[in-house]
Amino acid sequence: MTTPPVNDTNMASCICHMCPSYPGHNDPNLYCGRGKSEKPIAREGCLCPAGCPVYSEYKLNGMYFCIEGKAK
Repeated sequence: MTTPPVNDTNMASCICHMCPSYPGHNDPNLYCGRGKSEKPIAREGCLCPAGCPVYSEYKLNGMYFCIEGKAK
């Protein structure tokens, strides 16, 4: 597992904006690479393990990078 780089390819593949927990309001996505959101987030489901191409490509573990922080 490695922290995904924040680049155009990963940003385009990121599905954070479709997640039921996404805080919206133009919050940046790719939390696995950027780190947790500054916005309050309710745990309403996490799509990372179920279908995020970035999660799969970088063989990430865990969930809720938007709350817990970037992948290590």
